[in-house]
Amino acid sequence: MMITLLTLAILVGSLLMALGGLRMVLQDTYATLSAAAMRAHKSGELIPRASFAMLWLLIFALCYM
Repeated sequence: MMITLLTLAILVGSLLMALGGLRMVLQDTYATLSAAAMRAHKSGELIPRASFAMLWLLIFALCYM
């Protein structure tokens, strides 16, 4: 019983720490993706890169079906 409570406390603590840093991770990810999209748009490679990314997303989605 004591080990179960300790395990649950560690799990909840880890979850709170992960969720606490999630906002910064999302902000950094958004900044990186928007900068990459702007560079791709300026160089004229936005549509080919977006098509390639969508192809990989389709492949991964079909693997799980």
